[in-house]
Amino acid sequence: MYKNVFYWKHINCIGGVETFLYEMAKKYGKDYDLTLFYKIGDPEQIRRYKQFMRVKKYTGQKIKCEKAFFGWGTDIIDNIEAKEYYQTLHADYKAQNLKPCYDPRITAYLGVSQAVCDTFEELFNLPAELCYNPLTVEKPRKMLRLVSATRLTAEKGAHRIAMLANALDKEGIPYTWEIFTNSKSEAAKNKNPNIIFRDVRLDIRDFIANSNYLVQLSDTEAYSYSIIESLALGTPVIVTPWGCLKDLGVIDRVNAFILPFDMSEIPVKEIYKGLKKFKYEIRQDNYTKYLAPGKGDYEKEKHELVKIKCIKIYYDILLKANQAYGDEQIVERERAEMLEDLGVVQIIEE
Repeated sequence: MYKNVFYWKHINCIGGVETFLYEMAKKYGKDYDLTLFYKIGDPEQIRRYKQFMRVKKYTGQKIKCEKAFFGWGTDIIDNIEAKEYYQTLHADYKAQNLKPCYDPRITAYLGVSQAVCDTFEELFNLPAELCYNPLTVEKPRKMLRLVSATRLTAEKGAHRIAMLANALDKEGIPYTWEIFTNSKSEAAKNKNPNIIFRDVRLDIRDFIANSNYLVQLSDTEAYSYSIIESLALGTPVIVTPWGCLKDLGVIDRVNAFILPFDMSEIPVKEIYKGLKKFKYEIRQDNYTKYLAPGKGDYEKEKHELVKIKCIKIYYDILLKANQAYGDEQIVERERAEMLEDLGVVQIIEE
């Protein structure tokens, strides 16, 4: 005979009730005998429940236990023989216009907040006992934050992105990797949930400053503005061994991790641990030696605005939205002419 049986008909991939079951199992599974029965369940949720309690799919079997706890439904209560039956209330029944699964065998109704208890009693004239949802909070592991701004081409090391990500995944390192790119077709092939592809931005210094590393895994670079900007902001870099690194002050294990081109040695644990703070001196240019002196008389150009009409569905990277046939907007003439050349809009002269 089971001690404590929980029945949830449908366990979703995400939700507060699903978290309740996980927290219940994590907090009480060691010292109390807990068994969860379900009819339909998300495999990932089921997997993590099984770390702490017994989980079984309900297929019509008779169940004997000391105490039975029901979620949204009591449809199998006739097949459960228990000393006590509890209905857990995980919603504001008044606000959501819901009705409980009433059964005269219910010993007590357990509300997850006082507000739930009060509205339940008001609506159904049934007492509800306050019983907060359990929660245990462990200190989370540090999240590694990576950022890149690159084309997803062979010479820019697109294949190395996958190799570094796989190494992090294999070691179980929690991370996010935001990649700013215009390579939409290549980005669409990515199946790694930790990698986030973003539209191109001309300035990502705010992202760099709030990341643990900027990553650039190219075959070669002559200078690489992104790594210089990153080092100037105090953010170390992960790079491959280009010939210019020494010249630009990129030093392995000081302000960078320099990985071999074949990615055969990736010090994942060291990368995760991080580097000490460093000072970086920006290389000073000497263009005053080559530029002709004298103040300019340039006046800022005044941009003419024109109306355009969409004649072909396209994604507008500035608006960050799809443009449908017939949509109209006001833009600068230069941009209008570019879009017209691409065959996606028509300029409307007024």
